[in-house]
Amino acid sequence: MSRIAIIGAGPIGLEAALLARQAGFDVAVIEKGRVAENVLDWGHVRLFTPFGMNSSEQGRGAVTKAFGREALPRVDELLTGREFLQRYLIPLSRVPELAGCIREQCEVVSISRQRFGKTDYSGQSARAADPFQLLLRRTQNVEHDELMTTADVVLDCSGTYPHHNWIGAGGQRCPLESHLLDEEDYRIVPVTPDRFADQTTLVVGAGYSAATAVIELSELATSHPKTKTIWLTRPSLGGSRREVPIPRIPNDPLPERDRIAQRANELAFHGEPTVVWCRDAQVIGIARPTESDFRITIAQRLFEPTQGPGSDTLQQSTLNVNRIIANVGYRPDRSLYEELHIHECYATQGPIKLAAKLLGETSPDCLAQTSHGGDVLRNPEPNFFILGSKSYGRNSNFLLRTGLEQVREVMTLIVSGP
Repeated sequence: MSRIAIIGAGPIGLEAALLARQAGFDVAVIEKGRVAENVLDWGHVRLFTPFGMNSSEQGRGAVTKAFGREALPRVDELLTGREFLQRYLIPLSRVPELAGCIREQCEVVSISRQRFGKTDYSGQSARAADPFQLLLRRTQNVEHDELMTTADVVLDCSGTYPHHNWIGAGGQRCPLESHLLDEEDYRIVPVTPDRFADQTTLVVGAGYSAATAVIELSELATSHPKTKTIWLTRPSLGGSRREVPIPRIPNDPLPERDRIAQRANELAFHGEPTVVWCRDAQVIGIARPTESDFRITIAQRLFEPTQGPGSDTLQQSTLNVNRIIANVGYRPDRSLYEELHIHECYATQGPIKLAAKLLGETSPDCLAQTSHGGDVLRNPEPNFFILGSKSYGRNSNFLLRTGLEQVREVMTLIVSGP
């Protein structure tokens, strides 16, 4: 095997490309947009993990050799997405080892074997004898320009952002949601005065992205007092009452993560009238009576603690808001490998072996994760690997540090052969 195709020129794709080139492989990195464009999309957000956890020793070494040590951040620095892009990912994409390897503005439409169909040699290693073929489409200033390329190994490092979940009850899109909300409503957007000042914004989500948006909106309200936030969080696992929006990690080793959780929880309980926390609720309807307003119908659980679990009832109410930030998580785009043999978890839609390991983890702290080895990243399709956040499917506990470990483990498998 000599040619490796890597889908996505983000943090994991670039690191994988560097290791593959250092191992002597011919590498093609195929990027739908520009290098790490998705990172730039949330570039205003500060990572709560330090730079040393988000970069590899090999990557830092290659950038240092090419551009000098002063080009790199300190390993303990907390960078914004934009700083991470400009000070590490862009330089990494320009090291001599990756010269000519990265093809930007080129989208992978689908992947198959060159001669074998999906039903041929089902579950057999014989499929490895046939190279992959990738249908590509140029995405800039060219209409209907498609071409084929081949590879012996494919690493899907395309991530999950911005393939969003839905805000509707049960994770399903509610009526008219896909017509009334834009793709940008589901992204991690900067809270700017021109869009959010003196507006009422509904924030949907119970993760750190939603918490960050709530904090930024409350800060905007100090200079624009008519700015209001309604924060909607769904019921906790098992339908139990959500005591706080963001559970804090005891003795959290990441101070920035703890700061976000602490401040967001304070706003949820004491932020009125600037912030109103709407706990244990789900969106069941959405309408747009005017161009500047949304009418949101929600169902909120009313718990009866004296009656025991399962005794809660639902109460419907209507919210009138001007903006919506739907930080409800992301899911993998699986259309790329419909013609391949991928065994997926029915819950997370990630590769089944890794998903099974992740389901066995009990700590709420994503830092407590351990590497599960390269074998859990193998698919029934020989030499096809899903790495990075996409390997976690809908599981949101992925860390870049984990993806870097995956890269090393999978490259060890590829170098050692079947």
